[in-house]
Amino acid sequence: MNLTLSDVERCLGGMAEEGHSEIAITSVKTDSRTVEKGDLFFCVSGENFDGHEFAAQAAKQGAAAIVASRMLDDIDTPVIMVRDTVKALGRLAACWRDMCGAKLIAVTGTAGKTTVKEMLYAVTSQKFNTAKNYRNFNNQIGLPLSMLKATVEQELWIMELGISQRGDMEELAPVASPDIAVITNVGPGHLAGLGNEAGVAQAKSSLLRYLRQPGSAIISKDYPLLWDAARELVDTPVGFSTNDDSHTSFVASFLGAGASNLGRFRLRTLEGDGEFEAPFCGAHYAENLACVAAVAHALGMTREDVISGVQSLEPDTQRFCCKPNGNLMVIDDTYNANPLSMSRSIETATGMADGKPLALILGDMRELGDEAVMRHEELGRIIKATAPAVVFYKGDHFDVVAREYGKKMHKVDTQKDFAHAWQSFGVADGVVLVKGSRSLKMELFVSALCAGRTVEAQGGNQ
Repeated sequence: MNLTLSDVERCLGGMAEEGHSEIAITSVKTDSRTVEKGDLFFCVSGENFDGHEFAAQAAKQGAAAIVASRMLDDIDTPVIMVRDTVKALGRLAACWRDMCGAKLIAVTGTAGKTTVKEMLYAVTSQKFNTAKNYRNFNNQIGLPLSMLKATVEQELWIMELGISQRGDMEELAPVASPDIAVITNVGPGHLAGLGNEAGVAQAKSSLLRYLRQPGSAIISKDYPLLWDAARELVDTPVGFSTNDDSHTSFVASFLGAGASNLGRFRLRTLEGDGEFEAPFCGAHYAENLACVAAVAHALGMTREDVISGVQSLEPDTQRFCCKPNGNLMVIDDTYNANPLSMSRSIETATGMADGKPLALILGDMRELGDEAVMRHEELGRIIKATAPAVVFYKGDHFDVVAREYGKKMHKVDTQKDFAHAWQSFGVADGVVLVKGSRSLKMELFVSALCAGRTVEAQGGNQ
């Protein structure tokens, strides 16, 4: 990082003090435990902590300066006073991006945004020195910290933006101020904070209000609520689709599983149309692939660049990652769950089973607000249509799902409960899908399934 304390003071709207141009900032931290000599420490407050209480510790550990929203006692380190430290963190990130002159791609959507980010990184890194945010560090703190970790040498920044409440995008989007805005899809996710699917579409598409000019909006045409909301803000968005009849130049489709759990895909762009294999499976990846192809074209990259980039992807161990385990194929999709990603994962797992027994190990989908019961009723009907060999379930909506499923489900709460139930009711050959909301720690069930075995992961990010 090539920031000085004077730069920070000017970025945050103040006057640079004499001598501060000689104080170099090594990095920016919000966790006092990680502060090292030369760091800039932001006193961020959460529900269970107040960063101001750790300012003295940060100073003792060598912080070059501290950003605070209230007076601090007995600290010799320079203190920059601001009204709101989180908003100040965002202002500093936006200022740093302008100083670096980087082009920024902002990615949002209900499902698949992390996958698209990772795919884009794999594709664009072939041509550009590229930065990205780590995993899903995509909120009001994670986004600016990710931007501040990027360097002046990195000419392209790919940043994921995650929202869960009304107003979140209005806080994140000005920080990102993208040159290319990408919306992967919309569905019933975070309904407790966003209301309904129309509310999700409006909230996601508000990113386009902060698109730099001339900029590009890359939007899925497969979601009418999203496409209509985007068209209200941008005259000519670039569409992508998984529908062959869609009037767009970027279309992808999933053709089924190939050898060694590779997926077979078809990709149509302005440059051609053809099939290839990639290290991930599922129709939801086709949507991601079409999206990435549209973004790559906007950056002057080719269809072949897209194919070679996505073929180099390494699997994410909790995003539809396939783990061969004896005669079982265990699909670890435990990172999180919402109705859109849940239905897609079940559909893909069913296709991969291809007549073999399918075991579903599922958990509640959280943050659905007033639609929680309705969405879990839908899940029960999806399971019924899938006709799995056995279903294990964790969560408060067990009875709702079981009622719609209409057959016996096995309720499990702990890893020990599951291990015992699996010995009695599990399958010895076939496909096992494990998925549920992050807070349920569904990965413990994957560990129970794979205990004592050597597991070789193959798959990709969802």
